[in-house]
Order: sequence, then C-alpha cells, then structure tokens
Amino acid sequence: MDLVALLRKETIAARRNLGLVIVLLVLLPGALAGGTVVFEQTIPQDVPVGIVAEDDASENDVAIVRAGLASFATAEEYETNDEAIRALQREQIYLVIRVPGTLMDEDANATVTVVSDHAFVPFQEPIDETVGVAESELDRTFPATVSVAHEQVDEPRTLSEFLVPTGLFAFVVLYALVYLPYQVRSERLVLDRLQTESSLDAVVASKLLFYGAVLAVPAGVVAAVTAWLGYDVAALSPSTLAVLGVTFGYLAAIGLAVLFVSGLAKTALFANLGLALGVVALSSLVYPVGFFSTTQRSISRALPTHYSAIATRSTMLRDAPAALYADYLLWLAATLVAAIVVLKLSLVVYRRRR
Repeated sequence: MDLVALLRKETIAARRNLGLVIVLLVLLPGALAGGTVVFEQTIPQDVPVGIVAEDDASENDVAIVRAGLASFATAEEYETNDEAIRALQREQIYLVIRVPGTLMDEDANATVTVVSDHAFVPFQEPIDETVGVAESELDRTFPATVSVAHEQVDEPRTLSEFLVPTGLFAFVVLYALVYLPYQVRSERLVLDRLQTESSLDAVVASKLLFYGAVLAVPAGVVAAVTAWLGYDVAALSPSTLAVLGVTFGYLAAIGLAVLFVSGLAKTALFANLGLALGVVALSSLVYPVGFFSTTQRSISRALPTHYSAIATRSTMLRDAPAALYADYLLWLAATLVAAIVVLKLSLVVYRRRR
C-alpha cells in the first residue's frame, strides 16, 4: 500500500472511533485550557480568614482590621477564639486574626495576633511574608504602635509530610476513576457469561468491595515508607482507611457509571481520565481555597472531593477527633449513597441496550 492508501485507512479507522477521537483531541484539550480560568493569580487575594475581637476591642477596631485584610482575604468574624481555632483546623478558614482593644490608643503598644495551622504547610511561607507587610500597614493605620505576633497550632510539619496525604488522595482518585473502570472494561467479553451465573449488580458490587479492600495495600506501603523516612503520618489509622474507603467508593461508582452508560466504550476511559484530572486540579489539594480566585474557591467548596482531601489530611496529620469534621464525613457518606444510585441506574441503561 502506498502512503495515500495508508492515510486513507487511518482516516477510516479514526471515523470508526469518532467518539474517542472527539474526547481525546477536542474535549480533553478544551477542558484543560478552559480549566485555567479559575487560576487568576499566584498571590492570595480571596483566602478565608477568621477575626476574633478580644475583650476590649470595639466594632470599629474590627471593621478597620477587616478592611485592611480585604486586599488578600475574605474575613469572617467569630465570637470566641476556640470557635475560630476549630474552623482553622477544619480548613474553613486558614488564618485567625485576634484584634486587641488598644489600637486607637496612641500611647499603647498593641499586638495583633495571627494564628495559623502547622498542618497546612504550603501557606506558611506566604503567611511569614504577609506578617511583615501587615505589621507596617496596621502601624500606619492605627494611632497605637502596632506589632504582629504569629502563633501556630498543631504539631510542626514539613512540606514532605504534608504532601503524603495529598499524594495518597491523588492516587485514590486515579485508582477509582481510571484503573477500576479500565479493569472492568478489560473483562467486557466475559461479562455476559458472568451474568448467566450471577447478576450484573453482584459482579459490580464484588469489584467495588474487592478493590476497595485492596486499598489497604498502598496505604500500608505509604505507612512503611513514611515510617522509614521518619515522618509522623497516620496512614493506617482506622479513620484514615475509612475516609479513603468512602472516597474510593463514590469515585469508583461514578467512574463505573460513566463506563456502563457508554456501553463499555473506550471513550469512557478518557472521559474518566479527564474527570480525574479535574478533581485533582479543582479540589484545592495543596493551596487554600480562594488562593487563586473566587471562582476556584466556589468550585472547591462544592466538590465532595475537597472535603475528602481535608478529612484525609486531618486523619493523617492532625491529632484531632473525628467529631471535629463529622459533618464532612456525613456529606461524603451521602455522596457515596447518591453515587451508588447513579451506578445502579447506569446498569439498568446498559442492560436495556444489550
């Protein structure tokens, strides 16, 4: 065959797999390019922070400090320091600002206290840089001589330790959305035979249970490697395994639903890959929500994977009770139930098309 004939053959083959070609060459690049719109800056401009008025602080003091934070943060006032610290550990906010009541006294030395969480390592350097700027700005704004003190809660962590739960979470996303659907599709030729011996629902359920249980193996590997490196990371704690299991469950159910709705087409694998990339990019795994843009903050807060990432980080790095983020766990459990319902409906669609 000459070159023209070979090119014609490739064109016919591409036309035969038009759905796959569109997903791979049009939708994925378009999604990757379009997804960049939520990353608008590299300097934080909309990070959620909490403000706590100390006993003698006035509403005017708080309002002026809030205005001073407007250039890089969205401030929310808390009644007590304990409430603010709780929100800090739940990653509802990323800083706590304690406002003293002597800011308007020109003879006073006032100390504004900034509290951050050791566990959220990537935000520490921006905070250190911001403290110096904030001190000069506040000192210029208020009559008092203002200094800024920086306090931190939880145990000190390195960036390497912080990235362990982040990496493990990203692995679970790819494992659930890409590997498991690929594995199921590779058995498509024997699915009909399996259905004569058992129901399709039972076959799919067995795969979810088996591959969910197998997650203990990579978690164990991570635990062994981090122990060897001297990291204090609870990769095998029951709460960590529970969060990873629930996260795998709802992501795998969604990935399999996409696969069965497509009729086990190869296109579904690329669609799931795009979904996995979107989850990793938009769930605020490394930087605070609002660090890049208001849009990114809104998207992250709407995704269950964002709360899975927080819960995973909390169980592995923070010495905090599960009650601290119990509402997150309930939200994840509800997501799992909804995903299983969607998977069930996709199996109905698949059977009707057979």
